Amino acid sequence: MQPITDSKVVLVTGGTRGIGRAICLKLASLGHTVVFTYITNEALAQSLVEEINAMTHAPVMAYRCDMTKLPEVQKLFKEIKAAFKRVDAVVNNAGILGDGKPFMMSPDADWWHVFQTNVSSVTNTCRAVLATMISQRKGRIINITSLSGQKGNPGQSAYSASKSAIVTFSRSLYKEVGQFGITVNCVSPGLIETDMTKELSEDYFSSRMSKTPLKRKGTPEEVANVVSYLICEAPTYMIGQELTIDGGIGG
Repeated sequence: MQPITDSKVVLVTGGTRGIGRAICLKLASLGHTVVFTYITNEALAQSLVEEINAMTHAPVMAYRCDMTKLPEVQKLFKEIKAAFKRVDAVVNNAGILGDGKPFMMSPDADWWHVFQTNVSSVTNTCRAVLATMISQRKGRIINITSLSGQKGNPGQSAYSASKSAIVTFSRSLYKEVGQFGITVNCVSPGLIETDMTKELSEDYFSSRMSKTPLKRKGTPEEVANVVSYLICEAPTYMIGQELTIDGGIGG
């Protein structure tokens, strides 16, 4: 696909690794301005900036931001507006998986930490950007959910619950803001080859792979293609959807 002329300003949260990184690279390759957040690894963030700079002249910026803290998120959007005057799309990708313990063995504080981290990272971003998008009378919000949020997974009750909550939040939100030209959709990946899924056991993967027609994990690039479609090509009539990309494993 050739780079497009209608360049957009896109924020990608949790952009330094896995799916987030692939999304940043995909959008930058198309000539979009990419702003991505990270929380700890500045060297990894700078490496991604350099990689994008090497392949495109489109602006790219990395911001250290804890997406669970609303004041930090609000400051982030003020800086984006000051630099680029607008925000065309947000990809809420930041999140954590948790330690994989069964519910009854997971300390209450740990369980809620996973749930609250994943949900607040999305709600804070939406709360901070919606005034801008409403004034623009357009905007696209893509929330990265998970097949785990649809089906549930042992050892992932907090993660699954958080991703399910994000879906229902998104479906409520689009009914409030769709009238302003803002689309809200979710992308639900299945088993994708990332650092996060490397924490899961090989036995788990083997069992799951036996149930998919493709007999393989997905790639971050495949998820990035779906996200890019929702930002760049999807009609505004596509709203309030959860697009599943799982190689048929959830069927």
